[in-house]
Amino acid sequence: MPGRFHSLLDAFATRRIAVVGDFLLDQYMLGTTARVSREAPIVVVDYQETVYHPGGAANAAQNVTALGGTAVAVGVVGADREADALVTLLRERGVDTAWLISLPRAATSLKLRIMAGEMNAQKQQVARVDRSHRVELDASARATLLDAVQAASASCDAVLLADYGLGVLTDEVAAGAIEASRARGVAVVVDSRYRAFAFRGATVATPNEVEAMSALGLEREADLLDAARLQRSLAQTGIANLIVTRGSKGMVVCDERGRISTIGIAGTHQATDVTGAGDTVSAVVALSLAAGASLEEAARMATFAASIVVMKRGTATASLSEMRAVIESEGESA
Repeated sequence: MPGRFHSLLDAFATRRIAVVGDFLLDQYMLGTTARVSREAPIVVVDYQETVYHPGGAANAAQNVTALGGTAVAVGVVGADREADALVTLLRERGVDTAWLISLPRAATSLKLRIMAGEMNAQKQQVARVDRSHRVELDASARATLLDAVQAASASCDAVLLADYGLGVLTDEVAAGAIEASRARGVAVVVDSRYRAFAFRGATVATPNEVEAMSALGLEREADLLDAARLQRSLAQTGIANLIVTRGSKGMVVCDERGRISTIGIAGTHQATDVTGAGDTVSAVVALSLAAGASLEEAARMATFAASIVVMKRGTATASLSEMRAVIESEGESA
């Protein structure tokens, strides 16, 4: 079986994924701390440096390129410094930004995480500040975005819809992406934080356990393993397949025939940082399906990648060499 996964990895190099959604900038402010403020019961952070990483749909896009695939970014950013920084980062990581639309009246969303710790100690997140800006698309902007979606997806082997609830993936834009993809017979993967099953016609959704249970109206964890109930709930969404991520409990996979399988995690149960792990899962599922993987194979490939990124700080990616090492390790322990 490891040979099959290595073959899928090899195939990533020739696959193009259109990543459509909300592109964010992640900012990390790093410092040291050794004392508590006299003004309030909080630590005082002595500033060291600031670093930036792609976030949201941008993180999914960089996960695609980190594994050798081509990512085509489709979305909206503002005409601001945050957008300049984000586009520069994406280009440095090999992401095609030709279809990333800059709107003067829009603002690029930013997530600031303050990371601190004692000198020479591992830094921990002590605060997070979000500057979320919902994109308001007028008729002209919607038409431009729809044209971009259709043009980008026409040359891609799969489409990933990365929805962070910031207004890019309107019903019209999502339907346009799904319709264009289905006409060409390519997979559509949905990663949506707030409306995981609002994308009828998509190939597969990849919610986490809490998102899935809320969206499907499930009350008990055991309901995720009830094939008949899960199939009925899934059928109402119009999405063919489901991959539910469950942290240290692995994944639950339900296909369009109602067959359920569970997949355990790869590696250790002790995650360092789960930031952006969902982006990694959806990106690898899209790459794997584009490479000809079955649904379960795609989920297993995503499990391998997730086991790598959760051991890194911040929004991280898995490399080809790291993936090969995990595949070999899991093969030996099977």
